Amino acid sequence: MTDPVPTSAPSSDPDSRPTSGAVVLARWVDDMVHREVSEPFSLAEARLYVIPTGQSQPAFLLDSDEHPYLLLERTNDHVEFSAAALVVSGWCAPTDPSDSTRWRPSEHPLRQRVRVTVAIDDRGIATVMRRDGAPNDPEVMDDRGEGELPDALERWWRGELV
Repeated sequence: MTDPVPTSAPSSDPDSRPTSGAVVLARWVDDMVHREVSEPFSLAEARLYVIPTGQSQPAFLLDSDEHPYLLLERTNDHVEFSAAALVVSGWCAPTDPSDSTRWRPSEHPLRQRVRVTVAIDDRGIATVMRRDGAPNDPEVMDDRGEGELPDALERWWRGELV
């Protein structure tokens, strides 16, 4: 089980805001993976890290797969875990709601390589993203972000992924 995180009044400094267990896990897993890999944006496989229910030990690698959605389907028994984090590398691109063109991120002219860590527990979901060009400057988001990956992780956590 993750350790409780004390809460306090909101601050304008993003680094001093209270953090959920998902934010702590996302940052911890992202930092661990960043120290471990030589090329931060070319993971051969998506990785699923978990913390077993009732334990405060660090997350451990449960499984990996070239396809993150197949990985989640194969490991769909999440009730054994108090938290989980999915790590993938891929492409991101800017979104423009006024642009009717539907670019795939990997085909967009302004695409960037990224590594994304999405973590979840019963209190929330959080994302850490590192971009090519600033690999040592992770973006920590204390929300789910957008896209299919957090959608799939939330469905997996609720036991709705088949």
